[in-house]
Amino acid sequence: MMAALALGCFTSRTESQHTTAATEQSDPETRAMQLLQANCFTCHNPDLEIELRIAPPMFKIRDHYIDDTIRRESFVRQIVDFVNDPTEERAVMYGAIRNFGLMPRQQFNQSDLHFIAGYLYDNDVSSDAWYAKWDSFQKRQVPQQTNFSSYEEMGLQFANGTKSQLGSKLLGAIQSKGTVGAISFCNIEALPLTDSMSKVFQASIRRVSDKPRNPANSANSRELATMLEWKGKMEAGEPLSPVTFEKEGKVIGHYPIMTSAMCMQCHGQPGTQILQQTQDVLSTLYPTDRATGYAPNQLRGIFVVEMRKREKDH
Repeated sequence: MMAALALGCFTSRTESQHTTAATEQSDPETRAMQLLQANCFTCHNPDLEIELRIAPPMFKIRDHYIDDTIRRESFVRQIVDFVNDPTEERAVMYGAIRNFGLMPRQQFNQSDLHFIAGYLYDNDVSSDAWYAKWDSFQKRQVPQQTNFSSYEEMGLQFANGTKSQLGSKLLGAIQSKGTVGAISFCNIEALPLTDSMSKVFQASIRRVSDKPRNPANSANSRELATMLEWKGKMEAGEPLSPVTFEKEGKVIGHYPIMTSAMCMQCHGQPGTQILQQTQDVLSTLYPTDRATGYAPNQLRGIFVVEMRKREKDH
């Protein structure tokens, strides 16, 4: 939960007052695993063998907050306060900020957030014993649409999974080729990779924007209405919640894409944040580019997830 993704950690648990029925009914350990998987591990992957990270692993975060003197209440409060309002003044992991950027401001279910922070205090998530529990949990998971208690939750998981794939590939391209070299990834591979994730999840997944770089990612009138609604909420200081609705026998989910500091290399201010060499390549590949002029923590676009209705819902 605690660092920016190259694509902006665009979607999160919402400020909805419900926790999923699946997590409410499970034992505390299983509930913790489910919440970590849904809210944290998309970015803070616990896999120790992963080569290209998009955020620090969760045990590193725990190590920076915990010591022999801190009480559980203080630990939980510090985690919750930072996640709800991530600023450099509140941060304790300055190296992570240098490497990944500051976590964009997001909205999380507060009950879930407190539960996760308390679980991190109580459990050493770097231990062999914990990894054995995590491995066992993963083996029990069946990533099917029937496992989710709501379409909003289902779409969130599909959007998060797609975000993770795009973010790790993009960060790898930036690290190996630099910003200019990484533009080719977005130009050539981003759309096919998103399509491949649609096949994995058996759902249609698209990224759209009111200021697209690629015209193929232009938002339609319904999607533009969602963005306008969200921008109004942001101006009023209100949390952003996913939008779901039915259309032609399917359920459509909208999930916000937010910018992070890392995004400014290609989506910030031309001439200052976007270097001239980068701008030249962008202008060549995207002559109608409108996707610049952003600042961190702004609404960049929408993940649109189209889900088929489950048999029990017909």
